Amino acid sequence: MNRDNNNIRPSTHGKKAGLLAAAAMALTLGAGVAHADPVTPYYIGGDVGKTTQRVDGNAQKRTSDSYSIFGGYKFNENFAVEAAYTDLGKVDFGGVSAKNKVYSLDGIARAPLGAGFGVYGKVGVAYAQRDFNNGLGDKDKTGLKLGVGVDYALTKNVSLRAEATRFNNMPQANGFDKKDDRLSLGVAYQF
Repeated sequence: MNRDNNNIRPSTHGKKAGLLAAAAMALTLGAGVAHADPVTPYYIGGDVGKTTQRVDGNAQKRTSDSYSIFGGYKFNENFAVEAAYTDLGKVDFGGVSAKNKVYSLDGIARAPLGAGFGVYGKVGVAYAQRDFNNGLGDKDKTGLKLGVGVDYALTKNVSLRAEATRFNNMPQANGFDKKDDRLSLGVAYQF
């Protein structure tokens, strides 16, 4: 295995690069232990995505890069509980910048479709924070989070997933509205 790191270049997207490296490692580990002992009900993962944030009384939208890390417990193939940290990115509007992040706890219901595919829905509670620049302070609020997605099992340990999520109750202040929508692609590792 070549361990030469000369081709890795630091960038402003270091968090994304780290997340992608973790996803690649999870895929590698998953492939290597696919024939090991049965997996536990615990899993971890991460994703990258785009978030659309509403501003100006819901009249305009701003898009930002985002990422999430999560961990969960599968009761069986149909039900799970999951905790996540999601960085929704930084958005500028009207001379104000807001950094947005969410901590959430979700219940998940999943329907297997066969051949490794499944669809799922999420309902959860989300604690959202908006950190404003220019001395405008920070705002936080707790509200509802909804999501739908599709997953595909690469191995019995590693799965890919695509998800659409709505955060319904973000803190409203300084022209920023309460609804944020997010589309993401990620990987999960069940150990």
